[in-house]
Amino acid sequence: MTKKNIRNKELYMESIKRGSLVGGIIWVCVVIFISINYKTMGKAALPWLVPMLAGYIVLGALLQLGTVKKRMINGLAALWSIIIIMFALICIAYYIPDWIRYIIVLSFFVLVVIWVGDYWYLSRMARKLNKGRSGYALCISLKEKPSSKEDFLRKFEDYCYRENISLEYEVKDVPAIVLMDGIRCEVRLDSTPGFGGAEYMMKVTEE
Repeated sequence: MTKKNIRNKELYMESIKRGSLVGGIIWVCVVIFISINYKTMGKAALPWLVPMLAGYIVLGALLQLGTVKKRMINGLAALWSIIIIMFALICIAYYIPDWIRYIIVLSFFVLVVIWVGDYWYLSRMARKLNKGRSGYALCISLKEKPSSKEDFLRKFEDYCYRENISLEYEVKDVPAIVLMDGIRCEVRLDSTPGFGGAEYMMKVTEE
């Protein structure tokens, strides 16, 4: 197996894990909602909880895998996508039981909240890292400190590949000077204090 194939496999596995987590979170919210409204929808929904868990995990994984080759939609495209989905839900709402309709709407709402929360977190981190300077800064969290320069660069390359960002090196070192989609940036290793020790990240700053 080539190094590229190994990298692809790791990216797909990470995407499946992230997508499954999102699906699990939505399922937990649905279970809470059903528990609160058990008298009106609990008996009808209860036999379907386990199949729903499997379905949410699979759908979450497939949704996340879709972002491996293509970046998540944003801006006006995201708005139109939400409108189209809501219109489709309204069209089919008449033909499905009330409890299924409520669950679909709730699931979609939770997914939107997760997306908005993720966007808000990244935007907040970017503003914090910018510290008033021009350009932009991006914080890419790492599970652990890179073991070497090569490991650091490989993790950064994996991120660019996952987000479908073109990458060219001007200085292949730590810190690195790169072109990301034609934008010249500096990439360095940074850390912040955490409960279990330092939390490491790749800090990308526009030059």
